[in-house]
Order: sequence, then C-alpha cells, then structure tokens
Amino acid sequence: MLEGLAVWALFIYLLRLVGMPWNKYSKLFAYLGGGTWLLFVWVGLITYTPMDLSGGSLVQSPHIQVRPASTKIKGTVDSIHIKPNQEIRSGQLMFTIDDDIYVIERNKAQADLDASEVALAVAREEVKIDQANLAEKTADIAITEQEILAARENLKLKQSTYQRYLEQNEALTHSVTESRLDEQDTEVELAKVELERLKAELEKAKVSVNKARVLLSKAELAVDSKQVEVMSAIQLLKKAQWNLDNTKIYAPADGYVTNFIMREGQYVGVVPRMQMYTNEKYVLMRVNHQAIRNIKVGQSAEFATAVYPGQIFVAEVEGIVEASGESQGNLTGRDDRVRQTTGMNVMNKHHFVRLKISEPEGYDIPVGSVGLAWISGEKPIAFMNFLDVIRGIIIRMKSQIYYIYAM
Repeated sequence: MLEGLAVWALFIYLLRLVGMPWNKYSKLFAYLGGGTWLLFVWVGLITYTPMDLSGGSLVQSPHIQVRPASTKIKGTVDSIHIKPNQEIRSGQLMFTIDDDIYVIERNKAQADLDASEVALAVAREEVKIDQANLAEKTADIAITEQEILAARENLKLKQSTYQRYLEQNEALTHSVTESRLDEQDTEVELAKVELERLKAELEKAKVSVNKARVLLSKAELAVDSKQVEVMSAIQLLKKAQWNLDNTKIYAPADGYVTNFIMREGQYVGVVPRMQMYTNEKYVLMRVNHQAIRNIKVGQSAEFATAVYPGQIFVAEVEGIVEASGESQGNLTGRDDRVRQTTGMNVMNKHHFVRLKISEPEGYDIPVGSVGLAWISGEKPIAFMNFLDVIRGIIIRMKSQIYYIYAM
C-alpha cells in the first residue's frame, strides 16, 4: 500500500517540477487524490494481484514412502545402501530386507511346480494307456463281429449238411447212418451255441468299449485338472519370486532422502521406516477470498525466500486447492455444532494455491523453505496491469530485507 502512495507522491512531485502552484486547491487535489488513489491501489492489489505478505508461502515436494511393494512383505533390515541426506536416482538400491523366508517360499513353490508337472506327465501317460485300451477293445469288437459272421456261415453249412443228410435218407433209406445224423445234429447245436456265445462276447466287448471311453474321458479330465494345477503352481511361483524380488527396495523416482533413522536389524512391517522426496517442487501459497475468483491455472507468479536474499524466482499457477482442511465435516455422522464450527473458522479468510516454481541453474531451494509470493490475477481492464509492476517492486524490495532479517 505504501508503494502505491509512493507512486502518487512521485506524480505530485513531477507536477510541482513543471510549475504547479502549491495552494489550497492543489493541496486538496494532492490529499484527496492521494487518498482516492491509495484506496484504488489497495483494493486493486488485494483483489487482482494477491500477495502473501506473511512470508509463509511454503516450498513443498511430493514425498514417497520407501517400503516393500506389499504390506505382506515384512522382516528385518539386512543392509542399507544409502546415507542420510543423499541424492537418489530412480532404480537405485536403497535397502534390503532379510530374504531367508522368501527364498524358502520360492523354493517350495518351485518344488510344488515340479511335482505338478510330474503329475501332469503321469496323467498324460494315463490318457495314452486308456487310448490304447480303447483301441484294443474296439478291435475286439471288430474281431468278434467277424467271428460271428464265420459262426453264422458255419451254422448254415452244418444245417445245410444235416438237411442234405435227411433228404438223402428220404430218397435212399439208410444211406446215411443214424449215428452220422446224430453227430451232424450235435454239430448244428454246437454251432448255435458257439454263435450265441460270440454274440454274448460282442455285447461284453461293447460294454468294455463304453467303460474304456469313460476311463479315457476321466483321464482327459485328469489331464485338464493337472494342467490347472500346473498353471496355479506357476502363478504361486511367480508370486513367491515377486515377494523375494521386493525384499530389495529400489528408488521409484529421482529425488533425495532426509535424515532417516533406519538401521540394520530394524523391523520393517506395516509402518514404513523411510521416505524420500522427489525433485519436483512447488509453492503452497495462501490467497485471500477476495482474489481467489480471479486466480486461474497458468497465470504468472513470483516467489522470494530468505534462502537466496534478493533473488526472485519465476513461478506459475499450477492448481487451485478447491477445499481446505476446515471444510471437512464430522466423519462419524454427527451434525456440526454451530458455535464451535463458526468460532473455529471465523478467521479463515484464505484458500491455498499451488505454484510451480522454476529454479535457475545453480539454485536449489530446500523443501520446507518459506517466503513471499504473489500472483498476477485476472483483471477487468488492461490499464490495471500496472498493479503487477507495483507487486514486482514490493517483492523485490522485501527480498532485500532477507539479507538481514528473515521476516
């Protein structure tokens, strides 16, 4: 605000230099105009070029919990391959967990897979045996059918011979002896019995074929079952190998670690024992409610910190935090208390805006640093762009104070 007043004072000084008299009217113009100008600049700066003069704009960085990929992977720290406050590269080995139990599980899964593959091979051999058995039974049917055809022909032959003997005896009495007729009749009966036996054998062979088909189907189903067991064993082996691989913890991104307290022999369970920060940095700046409607993604901004006194860092609005912590309701389903809620939030007059900060080569702003920041918001007319100049002057003036005072 004082900077805006300084601009007006400069304007009056220039008017005095060109000969403006210093009388009642010029004084009235200077004082009333200065007050009006000051009010205009004050409202304009607050509404269209917001600045966090508290010095509490905070440099943050996304942090990652460094731990095994699953909470089921637990154990004691076997070795640590990094040091506190060290820069980390993506894929760099950070620490390992004692893997004895996971090696045992992997070996057991491998043994289970081998056993499943042997069982599958046995099942396939059973299929081959049942296929051969079915082929044999089918061949028995064909053989029996041929034997039945031969038996029928033999029966016809014996019946024909017996009939011929009878006709011969009718034509010439006792040309065929009674004993011969009896023998031939017996041969006919034996041929009938043989035919019936072969028919029974044929039915039995058909039943055997059906049984062989059933056994073959069961054997083929057993092969399918064993294949499923092999696939399941393969997946279990992959899972065991994945668990074993994840006992070695690698950096997921470029960044750095801070002063971690993990030590060899320490147990790593559900709670992570180390975290790292990525190289991405942003500034979390508060913006007053009057100006938040004029802030849009992509607008230019500037940031200054006591880490680098006098240095102005270019920034850009990356996002607007649409909600604040105060906006969260009661998670237990209870209604909010009016007096308590309003009393706690009566001073809440700001929202957060996230700025993407650009660090020139050779500069490294530590995460957690605080400083001043302002944003060039959306303005109703181009004339008001001079407010950006005032904000630029303000932040550059205040950044010089950082040489002696961190605000």
